[in-house]
Amino acid sequence: MKEWNAYVDFVSGGEWPIPRGFVSDYNNWLCRSVVGRALYFREKVEEAMTVLSTVVNIEPSMEKPDSGMGEVEHKILCMRDLAKIVWQLTENSDAALKFWDEAVRLCDMWPYNFNSVARGEISYGRLVMLWMAGKYDLVESQLKEMAASERFEMPEYNVNSYRYFAYKFRAETEYNAKNVHKAALIFEEAFKYYPMSVEARREETKAKAMTDMEERYNKFLQMSKTQYIQWEVVGEARGPVRG
Repeated sequence: MKEWNAYVDFVSGGEWPIPRGFVSDYNNWLCRSVVGRALYFREKVEEAMTVLSTVVNIEPSMEKPDSGMGEVEHKILCMRDLAKIVWQLTENSDAALKFWDEAVRLCDMWPYNFNSVARGEISYGRLVMLWMAGKYDLVESQLKEMAASERFEMPEYNVNSYRYFAYKFRAETEYNAKNVHKAALIFEEAFKYYPMSVEARREETKAKAMTDMEERYNKFLQMSKTQYIQWEVVGEARGPVRG
């Protein structure tokens, strides 16, 4: 408990403090989940692994929460961070893959809206690790599966995070291979599936008007770092539907 309280003191202070009342109860696995992820965010890697390892065998509730994140989302984010930590510390892709696979499985199972990351972003993280591990056949197989995904978070707006992140990954790899023209066109395709506000549509129009493909790619890259609208939140101002 002395070690736990030290972790709670750390994450409830500093530049990004979390209210102590939200994280102090060790017996509540959701508190351990938040503390572990906060430690990782603040680059306390081994400490984060110590805490996050306590939630590996937790079976999250599949009930829809009244507000905020459900238990499944908390578990997904824990598995994501554990996968990154294991890869960072050991470069053991098989060990890390177990955590990525569990996170992806839970993304597929959860029938309600996500309030945190995009589902496809979890699969994207898995792709990045597989690519760094040199497992290119697995990457290609997963890319094809993601690009063909029929799971639209918001069908009325053509929003599909799996397709978006599949195209984004291909664009990045083509760019790194110096295929700038192809990379820019693939990134443009990715934004057909991004949650776009009216402002985002204007930025997209500017990008597509750029004749210099390096500039066009970088414009789409800049847009990819802006979350104009949450992935699964309905009712905000959006641009016209694209197909």
